[in-house]
Amino acid sequence: MNENKKQENTNPEEEINLDMASDNIDIEASLADSKEEISQEDIINDLEDQILRAKAEVQNVRRIAAQEVTKARLFGVESLAREFLSVSDNLERAIISCQSKEDGNVIQEGLELTLKSLETSLKTSGIELIDCENQSFDPEKHEAISLIEDNKLEPNTIIDVVLKGYTIMDRTLRPAKVVVSKNTEEK
Repeated sequence: MNENKKQENTNPEEEINLDMASDNIDIEASLADSKEEISQEDIINDLEDQILRAKAEVQNVRRIAAQEVTKARLFGVESLAREFLSVSDNLERAIISCQSKEDGNVIQEGLELTLKSLETSLKTSGIELIDCENQSFDPEKHEAISLIEDNKLEPNTIIDVVLKGYTIMDRTLRPAKVVVSKNTEEK
């Protein structure tokens, strides 16, 4: 029994060193765990921050794009309006000349010049007149308001234009209202 006690007590320094070593291992393990937790928390915080910044960037891009679209529309309308201001000026001059009761030919000439100015403004803005002369009826470009029986012409040939039609960028802005031929039906 004494020998056991002696053996147990023979190395008290060794016991202390073993206890200290296990304490050091526990401290190191807890430090490693806390470092791992801290680094994971940092990573999560960084990712959340990146997500918030990305969302803010997307919102900024959308806002800027909306502003650019609005500006494009305004400037597009602005250039069109500028073209029509000259037409408006010419119409005012024609009205003034009517009030002074000048020669009718001068008024007609002024109105014709105004019409040419309007047509030029339309072309500048990309608005083109639909050509109907000697054309076949096309439901994409024309609206038939009347049919006239005529055996001399091919069926669906445009006879008369009641209201001019226009296209913008190859899309029909307003269809031309036309009178179309048809063959008489024989019974």
